[in-house]
Amino acid sequence: PVTSDQCSLLLVASICTLFWRGLRPAGLFMFGFALFILAGQDIIAKRLHSAYEGDSMLARVRIVDFPRATGDSVVMTVEPVRDPRLPPRSRVSWFEPAVMPAIGEVWELELRLRRPRGNFNPGVFDYESWLFREKNHATGYVVGGQRNRLLWGGTASGVDQFREGFVARAKAASESASAAAVLAAIGVGARHLVSREQWDAFAVTGTSHLMAISGLHVGLAALTAFLVAFASLGVWTRGPNTYVVAMIAGVVCAASYALVSGFGVPARRAVIMLLVAALAIARRRQVDAGAAVAVAATLVFISDPITTLTPGFHLSFAAVVLLLWLARHKLVFMGRWQIASAPSRLFIMQIFLLFGLAPLTVMIFQRLSVVATPVNLVAVPLFSFVTVPLTLGGLVLGNVFEPGALYLLRLAAHS
Repeated sequence: PVTSDQCSLLLVASICTLFWRGLRPAGLFMFGFALFILAGQDIIAKRLHSAYEGDSMLARVRIVDFPRATGDSVVMTVEPVRDPRLPPRSRVSWFEPAVMPAIGEVWELELRLRRPRGNFNPGVFDYESWLFREKNHATGYVVGGQRNRLLWGGTASGVDQFREGFVARAKAASESASAAAVLAAIGVGARHLVSREQWDAFAVTGTSHLMAISGLHVGLAALTAFLVAFASLGVWTRGPNTYVVAMIAGVVCAASYALVSGFGVPARRAVIMLLVAALAIARRRQVDAGAAVAVAATLVFISDPITTLTPGFHLSFAAVVLLLWLARHKLVFMGRWQIASAPSRLFIMQIFLLFGLAPLTVMIFQRLSVVATPVNLVAVPLFSFVTVPLTLGGLVLGNVFEPGALYLLRLAAHS
């Protein structure tokens, strides 16, 4: 096995080779390899120490994500509060808790943990690989008893409090739990309310991608902020920098939305590409879409190399590359691309994405939905032009005008 010291030396050597043109491709490959291995070794090194595996430990922990209720159990992600025995991040289940725990709460719990592990068979979910990608350093459960008690509430960050408030408004505005789950997922990236039955339905119809905060969501937020800022500046002032200021407002809004939604890989990609495009336009340069994708992929990898193992990384960048290739070559199945109607273009793009992403989808999920194209021809426009804009409106108005926010979320729930 490659040690951390060897990887560190390889990382330094790869950086040195970048100064020689002939060695640059090999240096870039070595740099990426070393960075990835170091990130993976860091996750493994932080796992639960074997001395504490299987022991009952009374520890103080903070809940760092929305707990998910599954039957009589609650699954939650916790971090230790000044306790060196516990790893930085653990995934634990609690059977029949007396009260439903919430994000940001600090509990004293009797935990029984073990190092991450899981069975893997062809065609089924690789649980251990998922734990590794999510940087969970231990798994386990809460031992029932009187020793478990809530210590403090309300310690959630401002972002988590904002997300929690939106989830509560989504529940209040929706007549069904399934609709509230969808609004929470596309609004702030909180997917803990989505039931297993819903996930199965999304998988069968090929619409699981709609539950992720994608570049489409971020782009809509940026476009809305740009139009509002540009119109407002046009009324109050006139100047050559109006367009640039409106673009900055769009990028800031997109970045804020991505942060609130959990800053997943598709959202990060979209924000970086928007920033690259805004900088190019502000400097009166031609926007190179391929360079924007490359910069986004590089920055996402450098900031978190392990994300390259996630399905979201592969599918998000693959979809963008396919659409850019389609736009550049103006591939046409029905008449000329330039004069094709919006429904025709949408149909062409869905067919193109279906066949273009099919090999990757089969490799990652071991399945392919044959009804994905007709379903997405209805679902994508509905989400893009109705559900997502209404949800974003409810998100923005939440802390400003709650009756208006609830009205918009009610319309989104009906859609």
